[in-house]
Amino acid sequence: MKPVSQLLATLGNLPPAVQSEPIQVTPQTAEVVNELFRRLRGIFPAWRQAWPSTEALDAAKAEWIKEFADAGIRYLEQIEFGIQKCRKLKKPFAPSVGEFIAMCIPGPEDFGMPAPADAWIEALMAVYSHDAVKLAAEATGIFDLRSAKQEDKGLRARFDRNYEIILRRAQMRQPLDGKIATGIGHDSHKSEAELAEDFANRRQTQYLGMQMELQSIPTTGAAARAQLLAKLNIKREPPRAREGF
Repeated sequence: MKPVSQLLATLGNLPPAVQSEPIQVTPQTAEVVNELFRRLRGIFPAWRQAWPSTEALDAAKAEWIKEFADAGIRYLEQIEFGIQKCRKLKKPFAPSVGEFIAMCIPGPEDFGMPAPADAWIEALMAVYSHDAVKLAAEATGIFDLRSAKQEDKGLRARFDRNYEIILRRAQMRQPLDGKIATGIGHDSHKSEAELAEDFANRRQTQYLGMQMELQSIPTTGAAARAQLLAKLNIKREPPRAREGF
């Protein structure tokens, strides 16, 4: 796992079965992982069942870093998504690394897309509740779908594959139709070094934003003024509405 800015991305591209050397954990990576486990301990009161000692906790952190790299968990948003799903579990016990990784990968419902079985029915009826269904239907073949039956296994498999491809695009925050704009100043005009630098800057900005939020540092002018007034114990009355006639 890379330090969420760019290290996560690089490690995510390594072949999982060929990692012969131990993963080098940078201070940035350690900080992100420590913060992740701190939040997990806050969510799950019975976390000691999984990590009963400091040694067990440290060993778990090292294992999670390795599993993140193997599973392709490369973005800070993925980890945050997993944390948000943990909050909805409402159970006292911390998840295993496999369970957490599964929660880091959003499903169709997380994008407002129907489940694959429902999307298949919509494609057959040519009634689309989401653009993803329409795109998958077009990729499968509108004409074939019009004359198909619900139990058509071959066509269903083709549609499911196309729908899965579009879901992957949504998970990677790519355009659902797979098209990439090539206007002036687009990333397609940049070198690999420039793209890598842009990616690192975006990840670092997101990471710093998360740290500011965790430390209750205001990120907007209005929030800063409100925090300053609170520290000075200054209370402002809300503006009174004008009375009617």
